[in-house]
Amino acid sequence: MMTQIIKVLVVDDSAYVRKVVRQMLSRSPFIEVVGAARDGKEALELVEQLRPDVVTCDLMMPELDGVGFVREQMRRRPVPIVIVSIASRSGETALAALDAGAIDFVRKPTALATEKVLEISDELIEKVKAVAAAPLRGLLIASPPALPPLLARAATRVDIVVIGISTGGPQALKYLIPQLPADFPVPVAMVLHMPVGYTELYARSLDNLSPLRVVEAR
Repeated sequence: MMTQIIKVLVVDDSAYVRKVVRQMLSRSPFIEVVGAARDGKEALELVEQLRPDVVTCDLMMPELDGVGFVREQMRRRPVPIVIVSIASRSGETALAALDAGAIDFVRKPTALATEKVLEISDELIEKVKAVAAAPLRGLLIASPPALPPLLARAATRVDIVVIGISTGGPQALKYLIPQLPADFPVPVAMVLHMPVGYTELYARSLDNLSPLRVVEAR
């Protein structure tokens, strides 16, 4: 049972979004929003001052955008970062943020002036809780150890391997899938919670990293 309070820094150039994200996270008694930043440059300063456990971050911002912030923050001191952005406008940029070290992302609704923005509240709360407890160092390891041969041996006795994954999934699959050889004996299906607009780009990204051919399911 969770008892520790998770300190969160909210980063977005929209004052309205900062207010709404604060309200959404404040629904959890285990989350405290300790500050808000208008851009990546201010966020870097506030991370040092406030020492948050998790940062939620927009992508498109003046001064220093989301990718630039993630890259610089990870260079200074790794912190769990959840991207909160509009998928249709920034799919490739979100993947770049993951490459830079962000753990996961949540889709920000385009209709920000309506109650629809509150629909992501439960998802955002759960992801913030999960990434706060994530072994960040393990997710960011540059050269992961070889996948134990057990999986490949087991695959010869089944018809398909199905991987179900939740928060941290994008990073975890980029760790796992490139370790599977091109001659892996059975098909692999991956099921993960990802906003519409990202899946095709993400599959293409995995394909570029992997000996296996990776495509979006159709």
